[in-house]
Amino acid sequence: MDILAARSHLVRGGSGDYTLMSGTSMATPHVAGTAALVAAAHPDWTGQRIKEALVSTVKATPEYTPYQAGAGRVDAVAAAHATVFATPSAYSGFQAWPQQPGMTVDRTVTYTNVGSAPVALKLTLDAATAPAGLFSLSADRVTVPAGGTATVTVTAGYDKLPVEKQVSGMIVATDDAGAVRGRTLIGAGKEGQRQNLTLVAKDRDGKPLAGKVILTTDGLFTAVDLPESGTATLRLPVASWSGWISADVRGANGPHAKGMAMLSFVDVNLDRDRTVTLDARAARQVRAQVPQEATATSLRMDIHRSTGASLTESQVLPDDSYDSMWASPTGSAVTDGEFEFGARWRLEQPALTVAVGGRSYDDLLVKRATPALPAGRHQLDAVYVADASATGLARRPVRDRAVVVRRSDTVDIATQARAAAAAGAKLLLVVNDGVGRLQPWDEAPWSPESPAPVTVATLTADEGDQLVGALEHGPARLTVESHPETSYLYDVAHHWAGAVPADPSYRPTTRQLARVDVEFRNYRQGKALEFRTDVWRGWASSNQEPAPAQGRRTDWVSADQRWLDDAFIAGETGQHLQAVTTYPAGKPSTVTWFGPIQRPRMGGGYVPVRYLDTLYLPAPGWGDGGGHIGEAYANFDMVNRTTLYQGDQELNWGNAEYLQVSGLPARRLPYRLVVENDRAAWTNPYSRQTRTEWGFSSAASGAESAAVLPMIQLDYQVAIDSAGRASRRAPLTVVASHLPDVTGTIGAVTVEVSYDDGKTWQKQRLTRHGDGWRTSLAAPAKAGFVSLRTTARDTAGNTVSQHITRAFGLR
Repeated sequence: MDILAARSHLVRGGSGDYTLMSGTSMATPHVAGTAALVAAAHPDWTGQRIKEALVSTVKATPEYTPYQAGAGRVDAVAAAHATVFATPSAYSGFQAWPQQPGMTVDRTVTYTNVGSAPVALKLTLDAATAPAGLFSLSADRVTVPAGGTATVTVTAGYDKLPVEKQVSGMIVATDDAGAVRGRTLIGAGKEGQRQNLTLVAKDRDGKPLAGKVILTTDGLFTAVDLPESGTATLRLPVASWSGWISADVRGANGPHAKGMAMLSFVDVNLDRDRTVTLDARAARQVRAQVPQEATATSLRMDIHRSTGASLTESQVLPDDSYDSMWASPTGSAVTDGEFEFGARWRLEQPALTVAVGGRSYDDLLVKRATPALPAGRHQLDAVYVADASATGLARRPVRDRAVVVRRSDTVDIATQARAAAAAGAKLLLVVNDGVGRLQPWDEAPWSPESPAPVTVATLTADEGDQLVGALEHGPARLTVESHPETSYLYDVAHHWAGAVPADPSYRPTTRQLARVDVEFRNYRQGKALEFRTDVWRGWASSNQEPAPAQGRRTDWVSADQRWLDDAFIAGETGQHLQAVTTYPAGKPSTVTWFGPIQRPRMGGGYVPVRYLDTLYLPAPGWGDGGGHIGEAYANFDMVNRTTLYQGDQELNWGNAEYLQVSGLPARRLPYRLVVENDRAAWTNPYSRQTRTEWGFSSAASGAESAAVLPMIQLDYQVAIDSAGRASRRAPLTVVASHLPDVTGTIGAVTVEVSYDDGKTWQKQRLTRHGDGWRTSLAAPAKAGFVSLRTTARDTAGNTVSQHITRAFGLR
């Protein structure tokens, strides 16, 4: 429903003093306000009387059914002056299956006259969606006495009504002059055949399994929570039903391990009462077997079922406490519509492996120490300490050993780690006493780096009990292999169409995967966060994973997937891919984060547009040298000012890398956007100050879509090392380009270079190189940094100029 109301000039779109908005969130407050006006005019009226007046006096909306728009559009003046009222609603009801033949339902409609003279009313049924004869009235005329009431009966004969069809209409009462004096909403519904679907869920040990079951069929979707009994019965329409439950089950590494199961069924024909058993004992582990040793750090399962007009999908993302994923095979592939099941895995080089007596403990979660346990294989004597306090550790010979303790309700892991480090231990192994894997460190992803004084690894209760039992019977020497930095990982995803296979394992070879050489080039070491996910049917779902802010890594990713990739330094910057990408197999790709040259760069999800009279101007100020869009959200150390001018007139400014300016003239005019950034207390040595000015023209867009602004973007290509430095004679390429959906030809480009922080400038000679312009540095021996001044213009007169102080360093 469209509601016309006063328009704020600070919101997107529209013009003038009024605007239209649609939805019940707009209708509800307006109807409530209308009721308040009527109540003010008639303080003696009850709420029911106000409702009768509002419904009886509406302005009709015949293009909509009552289910869509009620009786019509409220009229406060008419309601306040009404003297005749009708019962607002006489719904005959929704009759459940099975219905008795010849079933009818009567409802009474009352007409009230508060006037001083009787009123004769003619009653008509207005129910275009109803079958003929469904509704009937006991009388088609009624006279309502002055100060009195009169009634009629509306009867619904359900034999006339088809099943699964909701119909609605109105009884319209008009006086002798033809004026409408009352309206009453009527309707009826009739349920079709229903059958019972009993759901029984069992875990991997055959015990009842609780959880939420998703159910879907063509045109319908529902969900039910199975209680602790693992059983529920639903009354559903006759149809072919599919469904699934995702729930916790026993994991892969013992009775106390925790796994996530996706148990599904497809195409159960509910032509009679049926029972479906979702039995995790038949489930198979959903795993990726990759060429190198790797442990799971991020998991996801996906399921999709679509038929006809219906589409239902689910994703589950188990956290680190889960060691495995499980799925039940569904048998033959579906023949109607689509079914798809799949998974995504991040598998990392193990930070630590531990073995003793021929047994490997490979279900570890690890927090590396600062500094980390040195790389390579270590032989460490293990000692079990029941009292993991500082006093207890001081009483045991733990120096240069691996200390094994149990999780404690009274002493947290950080305290245990400090005590172990103070006693000279090389490694702390903490045994969980609950279900699942135990986090080795209390550290939120977005919190600052929290160094551990000793490397900490946690074991599940089952593996830990075995190790403690062995140590209680005598000494043991652990073989510990440490990898202080993650040098490789796998991001892989795979989906199976038609059915969950009997063996839901994905076994990619190196030749099938894409190699991505990743480098994090932040100016200082610390904790970064990485978000890489495949895009599955429009969904981009994954967990953020910690990574070192400085370091190199070789990633192997699925070459047949589309990927999104972002990286963050909490409280400093976020870097984002400009678009969904793919990585080809057989050809190494390179991804670098956080390095120079950082400067304002639009694109991706940060595209400036004009819609009607408003400019929306995202101005992310810190795009990195890896081609990413970069912003400094929540970084309060730096200073930003974004200013829009029309000619020399300042229209508006902001300090949050974003600006929105409304009320602009419709005609095409020239504008200037100036973005000034200063690192200030942000101690990154590069791009200390930047100033970027875009010149462009803009006119009001049409109401159907926004128009991308023709703002030229500048990218730089120069070989820079991990410390942000280039050689003194390095080639430098500048690429000027338009944003997507902008046409035009880039013309002249100029580049000036300064080696003394802008005191003097050298205009560079440029030669065409691919899609950019190339020059070479000629840095003096004592210069430490390169500053840049660059301009570009297109044939339409749009311009950009960019000044970067200390864009990168020199070696």
